[in-house]
Amino acid sequence: MSNLSSPGMALEVMPLSSTDRCQWRCSAEGCDHQWPARLQFRTRTVKPSGCPECWKRRNRAPGSGESLAELNPALARQFRRNLSRPDRGPDTLRPQSHDLCEWECAQQHFWPATVANRTNGRGCPDCTGHGRSPFECNVAMLVQAASGLTVELDHRLRLPGRRQDRFDLYLPEPAPGLLIDLDPEWTHNRPGSLERDTAKTKAALAAGLDVERIRSRGLPPVPVHGLAHHEAGPGVNPEDWAEAVGVVLRRRGLSWRQLTPAEVTAALTKGAQLWEKAVAGPEVTAVDVAPHLEEEFVANLTNPGKTPDRMPPGCNDVCLWRCRKPDCGYEWKAVLNSRALTGRGCRRCGHARVGAANSRPGPGESLAEVNPTMAKELIEVVGHPGWTAFDLLPTSNKTCRWRCPEPPCRFEYPAPLNRRTGQSSGCPRCARQRTVASRVRPKPGKSLQDVHPALASELVEVIDEPHLTAKDLRPSSVKACRWACSKPGCPGQWEATPDQRSRRGGTGKRCPVCHPPRKSRTQP
Repeated sequence: MSNLSSPGMALEVMPLSSTDRCQWRCSAEGCDHQWPARLQFRTRTVKPSGCPECWKRRNRAPGSGESLAELNPALARQFRRNLSRPDRGPDTLRPQSHDLCEWECAQQHFWPATVANRTNGRGCPDCTGHGRSPFECNVAMLVQAASGLTVELDHRLRLPGRRQDRFDLYLPEPAPGLLIDLDPEWTHNRPGSLERDTAKTKAALAAGLDVERIRSRGLPPVPVHGLAHHEAGPGVNPEDWAEAVGVVLRRRGLSWRQLTPAEVTAALTKGAQLWEKAVAGPEVTAVDVAPHLEEEFVANLTNPGKTPDRMPPGCNDVCLWRCRKPDCGYEWKAVLNSRALTGRGCRRCGHARVGAANSRPGPGESLAEVNPTMAKELIEVVGHPGWTAFDLLPTSNKTCRWRCPEPPCRFEYPAPLNRRTGQSSGCPRCARQRTVASRVRPKPGKSLQDVHPALASELVEVIDEPHLTAKDLRPSSVKACRWACSKPGCPGQWEATPDQRSRRGGTGKRCPVCHPPRKSRTQP
């Protein structure tokens, strides 16, 4: 692998979400194809990209000796129809094809699955038996009838350093108990089976457990020191395999007797009933515990086709869910047991509930209690009808409508609550008026009184704002004012702005009595 976008950067130091374009080489046997692709496309959890040549090879028509019918005739017999490409069948499909097909098992169950999934061991979802098979059920009942000992099926243990392991048969008596694994050829002759059986057996023996393995005749023995090799078969005749278990028990000094034909029939009937019970599904399903799951279920991603009414509440299958609320419809992935046992639901609705709960005040924390003066200005909370100042925190970011408390104003305006409390903002109209008023007020020493004291002595009033005086006016103010002549005995009064009076050194717009307007030089 080489980095084409950032040459020299090693894979170990690159984040999984990197968008660098890299050169890749296929590791599949017989391929060795190279192709460029971004790292994030190769490491994503949903449908990561792979070798394009292998993808093409899987889905193209097989050559001689490469078809499903030739390589896996038992699986080809379960094929019914191709849902992706109806013209393709077992003779024209490769074992690793991604075509979605319909299959039928021996119990006449129909289900869809890709050819690759079936080749890799995926079976009928209705015949899973939850870790059991009809073969194991029959052998267990025959051993129980011949030995008189209790036999448990599908015994599960978590060994040190490993995930949960399953053992086919477990005989708890005599203590500490005996674990027996049955290895028929049809499930233990696949690539990697011997390595997995060896690792599992070594881990069990290292943990101090008593383990025996009975393998189909012709399979290689498990290479574990001190482990006896027992054979049965060929085939999966439950009586032959039960007799092999009897050999193990007799060597250990345990009781074993030969069953009569009637006892064999009774034991096999009991095994068939046990298998039917296992196939029927759990006695308590996830739907029994949480009925709403059936309404929100979309698909089982781990075992396609398996629904919550056929899974126990503790099942760890990953499923796709859709919120049943009409105004939500959010889809998410979650393990079934997290929904059935711990009660987890829609993430989006959960975030909304948590947000709503965090935004509600506790005792003594509401706006009405912390700031009653501001609470009186509240008209409504936008988008939350019925909410009052008792439902809001002073730091809430919810937009509200407010009314100015000043009688001359009473202006209504929208604003978030935290803006009002954090920045101490109020009515925007009053704020603009204050700003305008501050701009027209004179600076210290620049008022009409300071610059033109003689003119200031003649000021009677500001017509529109009688509360203003000469100290509140600039010489350039355009406010209409009333003036009175300062000469003794002159009755002259007139209207003018401070700007008109202060022009030309204070001689503009003088008393009309003392300074009557000049007559025009032109005669009519």
